[in-house]
Amino acid sequence: MLKNPRLRSLHARFPKRPWIIAHRGASGLVPENTLTAFVLAVEQGADLIELDLRITRDGHLVVLHDAALERTTNGRGFVHDHTLADLHQLDAGYTFTLDGGATFPFRRLGLRIPTFEEVVTTVPQHIGINAEIKSAPWDPADRQRGQVIAEKLVALVQRHLNLRERLLVSSFDAAVLDTVRRLDPELPLGLCTLPIAPLPEQLRSMVECGYDAFHPMDIGFDEHGAAVVNAAHLAGLLVNVWTVDSPERAIELAALGVDGIITDYPEATRLAIERALGAFVQRP
Repeated sequence: MLKNPRLRSLHARFPKRPWIIAHRGASGLVPENTLTAFVLAVEQGADLIELDLRITRDGHLVVLHDAALERTTNGRGFVHDHTLADLHQLDAGYTFTLDGGATFPFRRLGLRIPTFEEVVTTVPQHIGINAEIKSAPWDPADRQRGQVIAEKLVALVQRHLNLRERLLVSSFDAAVLDTVRRLDPELPLGLCTLPIAPLPEQLRSMVECGYDAFHPMDIGFDEHGAAVVNAAHLAGLLVNVWTVDSPERAIELAALGVDGIITDYPEATRLAIERALGAFVQRP
């Protein structure tokens, strides 16, 4: 792999691959994007946690995937229409169920939507953070919110200098990533993609944009996968595939040489790969 100076800290911290990247924390087992999910992911051996950034009406960065509150909380409406104080009144474990709605074991346990700073200070320093800036390119208002998130994230990194060494910033919106790059040229950036274009074209577009990590969806990670991984590594780029919850599929991707596997089940994924392939491989 060619040397990429923006990835130097991540390579040094996590020399062995594939990284186990906990998707919204250990979100297959406990409510997603909560401090509980991130702490459990750490306990289960994740190398990095993945989380989603949105912004409140009063300008705070909070960790929630959806623009709306209904799927994961007992709230109503959009995140950006509420203050942080409003959001802290909500139950972030309200809708989580493991038995199709027969029971809701995390209701009224005090789980809430965390701020990004709360996550940063809660998750141990040896764990990496893949922070995805949520921004809908087709919605001018949401794209503007994405720009504000990018600006606030860079400002936070400048206040928490140790965060820089373990942070990978990603997004589906290239304009947001370009804003981060303009404000802080040293932060590593990852472009998330959907299988709309062929996999090699997705990689080509990412390389042309000058980003550092390619985050393709597993559904579209097809017969071109091995060649794309090799091409990305020759260009000095990471390949982190999402979302991989089948142990058998995780083993296949690990054998192809992907750098990271983004999964809802960090422990099960890690153990499956270790059993199948032995110790994780160390890549230059």
